[in-house]
Amino acid sequence: MKRSELLFDAILVPCDFLMLVTAGIGAYYLRISTSIQEVRPAVFLLDLPFIEYVQIVSIVAAVVIMIFALQGLYAMQVTRRYLDEQTRIFSGITLGFMLIIIYIFLSAELFQSRFILLAAYGLAVILVTLGRIFIRRLQIFVLRRGIGVHRVVLVGNGRASWQLSEVFLKKPQIGYRVVGIPDVVRWDILENIYQNTGIDEVIQTDPAMPEEDILVLLDFCEQYKIDYKYVPNLFETQAANVRFRLIGGLPVMELLRTPLDGWGRIAKRSMDLIGAAVGLIILSPLFLLTALAIRVDSRGSILYRQIRMGRNTQPFPIYKFRSMKRQYCTGDGYGGQAAHEFEEQLRQQTNERTGPLFKMRRDPRITRVGRLIRQWRIDELPQLFNVLRGDMSLLGPRPHLPQEVAKYDKYHRKLFTIKPGMSGMAQVSGSAGLSFEQEAKLDIGYIESWSLWLDIILLIKTFLILVRDKNAI
Repeated sequence: MKRSELLFDAILVPCDFLMLVTAGIGAYYLRISTSIQEVRPAVFLLDLPFIEYVQIVSIVAAVVIMIFALQGLYAMQVTRRYLDEQTRIFSGITLGFMLIIIYIFLSAELFQSRFILLAAYGLAVILVTLGRIFIRRLQIFVLRRGIGVHRVVLVGNGRASWQLSEVFLKKPQIGYRVVGIPDVVRWDILENIYQNTGIDEVIQTDPAMPEEDILVLLDFCEQYKIDYKYVPNLFETQAANVRFRLIGGLPVMELLRTPLDGWGRIAKRSMDLIGAAVGLIILSPLFLLTALAIRVDSRGSILYRQIRMGRNTQPFPIYKFRSMKRQYCTGDGYGGQAAHEFEEQLRQQTNERTGPLFKMRRDPRITRVGRLIRQWRIDELPQLFNVLRGDMSLLGPRPHLPQEVAKYDKYHRKLFTIKPGMSGMAQVSGSAGLSFEQEAKLDIGYIESWSLWLDIILLIKTFLILVRDKNAI
């Protein structure tokens, strides 16, 4: 790693510690301020001198720092995803303060100021976030001026080389600058680039590169101590998720379709059950208002039942608030062949999605209320019942119609490895604006790299999109 990267990563520890201590001290002075004292005098100050209080705050800050470390907030890397970092900060501080509250409850020691605990908690989240934003902005400022940038050579004439080159050019904050894209793999060409500009990394972008060329790259990187990365082929991508086992004394490698197994699967199902139950309770008034609006606006059933394809391509009935006119709702007992024929005409004339899916922004079949509940994604909320039933999850690939699934390519079948979801990686990354191919790649990436942290981040992003994005159709 570059020394600048090490510096910015290392400085996060004292910065976080300083922000946490500042939050504790700020809460103390806020508590003893005149305005707060007039409302409720601080009795605990008689038994807790300021110096002793600062010592307690320092110990608590050190505990939170250790929690941050366990969460990977000090992992060495050039840049971090903001939402992922913010989620870990919030959860780390929350866990730290929960431990403090438990200790106070069990020992009846320290002090009994709920105001200081709440104020310190809020200030800690704000100050640690601001401190990290400042350091990140400073690091990006330095990177944009070429300090600490990784000089990279992209080897391979394929699309991947130019795709990476374009990304590095448009996003200098990533920390990479392309210094060469040689047409052929030759030692003298690589050495000439190394002598003129220097090389920190070599990225092999052609999975089908001949073995003799790969050996040249490996030898060159070994001699000059250059980091070597490569774009894997299809087999290597699959083999990256493997589990080693001994069966009868014989070593066996098992190819894993997804990390979502064992305790991970239990944790995800538990989150689904709790989230769906809480969601149905909280949203019950909205369910009632939506049902009344649909009933007043047009004839037909309130809920719409349609067959979709779930895990392992098993069909299941999905529930939605009806947003279409009665004669076109073939899934709930209305319509018929005419409705199917009309939909096929629309697919052929005005489909706004590439691939097997059908989307139309100004669909003539949608009612007035239907257009509104689609815009706010309210029509999807009855799928919480599907989550409780176990047909769906809160997060996962979106379930599609059997006739759409019939048009999938072979590698799209990986989408059926896990349960479909109400929201997912594709929905928080572009929603209806994505092509089917982009959506499939994002969902397959989610399946292959699932983690509980990723689910938490996607849930937060989903809530933000519900408030800010009206791109549903």
